[in-house]
Amino acid sequence: MSPPDSAPRTLRTYLESHEVELIACTPDGTGHPHATIPTPAGWIPVPNKVFPHAYAVLVAPEDTENEWTPNAVLLHGRLSRWRPTDELLRIAASECRSLPDWSELHCDTDDFDSHRSVVTRGIYHVDDAWFDATTRFLVVDAEYDRYLTQLTVTTHAHPEARPASDTSTIHNGLTVVLDMPRRADR
Repeated sequence: MSPPDSAPRTLRTYLESHEVELIACTPDGTGHPHATIPTPAGWIPVPNKVFPHAYAVLVAPEDTENEWTPNAVLLHGRLSRWRPTDELLRIAASECRSLPDWSELHCDTDDFDSHRSVVTRGIYHVDDAWFDATTRFLVVDAEYDRYLTQLTVTTHAHPEARPASDTSTIHNGLTVVLDMPRRADR
């Protein structure tokens, strides 16, 4: 009999197992690096109050189909405790792989804009719909803190869907600005 697999299956369980809190940053907050993403034509920003734990959300309402709208979600938070970068990125990449009927098309661990990163792209299936999702995780070190940034762009996965250039524009335009004032609690 094999011992049970005790490795965390999701980023959330990994962080919880190491007693690490991911403290959400806000775009109007101070004392943390700021992240931005571009808004391609046909995409619109969603007010932060609609998704308060997200740093930014974009939607493409012109491409709504069967009551589902393509979206880009940017999450950005400070880790309450330090964890090794390689572990964070390995576990983070597994998030996508747990989606229903996930078929991975691409994965790469090259640095992005001088930050350690992992990006995965694949398609998955929910009910009668197929989706194309590209997710990038960045580990950002700033002063004495470590931040985890996640950008996921999800579109329909069929030939008539909005071109992949929108996903590339959003992902390639992700920036994290480290120039920041010190937090008041230092």
